Amino acid sequence: MKHKILSFILGFAGLAPLGAWAAPPAPLVLVHRYDLPASIKGHFDHFELDPAGKRLFGTAVDSHYLVVFNFGTGKVIKLIPLEIPRGVVYRADLERLYVTDGAGWLRIYDSRTYMLLKSLKMEVDADPIAYDPDTGRIFAVNGGEKAGHPYSHVTVFDSVNERQIGNVELPGNDLEDFGIEDHGSRLFVNDEALNQIDVINMRTLKPTTVWTLTLASENFGAAIDERTHRLFVACRKGGLLVLDSDTGRQLQTLPIGGDTDYIAFDAASRRIYVSGGSGHGWVDVYKEEDANHYRLLGEVTTEPHAATSHLAAPLGEYIVMTPSAPSAPAQVWVYKIASAD
Repeated sequence: MKHKILSFILGFAGLAPLGAWAAPPAPLVLVHRYDLPASIKGHFDHFELDPAGKRLFGTAVDSHYLVVFNFGTGKVIKLIPLEIPRGVVYRADLERLYVTDGAGWLRIYDSRTYMLLKSLKMEVDADPIAYDPDTGRIFAVNGGEKAGHPYSHVTVFDSVNERQIGNVELPGNDLEDFGIEDHGSRLFVNDEALNQIDVINMRTLKPTTVWTLTLASENFGAAIDERTHRLFVACRKGGLLVLDSDTGRQLQTLPIGGDTDYIAFDAASRRIYVSGGSGHGWVDVYKEEDANHYRLLGEVTTEPHAATSHLAAPLGEYIVMTPSAPSAPAQVWVYKIASAD
């Protein structure tokens, strides 16, 4: 009788659709791993992409270079020396690169010839940078603890006339990356030192409100879904924090890996990408089902300390920069974004 029951169970199992119990497909599929020159050592801070030209502009902080790299061919185009390269904005229409130099400068380069055109002074520790296409304004964090202040600055530049037009003082001495509205006027600043979000009006250049965080801490990056009015804040303690972007009300946290350093939201696919460098290195991909429900599509393993990444949504690609190791060079990893959810 036992043999008959076992045969029945096996026969029933055989009727299951092929792959019914298979793991879901990974949201990112690695298609290229390109080596960088042996001279590129240490970690990367931020990087920017030129999707049309398949160029990557990466800040190799410890090697003191802005790396210009073709992630279609895998070839280095240019190594531009800087004292402390940090953040990058690329304006294709003006053929300009705007790079924060931690020594206290905004460096402006011709994106065709890579010649330095102008340097605009800031305080030391110039780092995160953001661009508002509606006004053409560039926002750059500087000052704070390394400048000997209990406060920091978000300095504002006109990217067309290439001059400083404002300087917003914020209370924390350690500001991290921004979240920026595409169709609004608000800039969300991660005031990591005070565990809060400082909201700035990008038109008036005035702080408008402060949201104190209680469900998570060490907030490093932010992205916004303007359709559902949700602000996603990547935190190193407590996970991915979801807030109401109108009121600042904290709604829930979602688990992510440690040492997070980058976050992006793709409005077309409703996907949230968060990366970090702890452990084996990781990229977590969530699908926003609606304003209050989120589904983890998968965690993709990268490389230890590979915290820096970038979404290239127009190309259907996701790029990760991995730091060098004693037995391996720094690399650029190119992933294809899987379409199935």
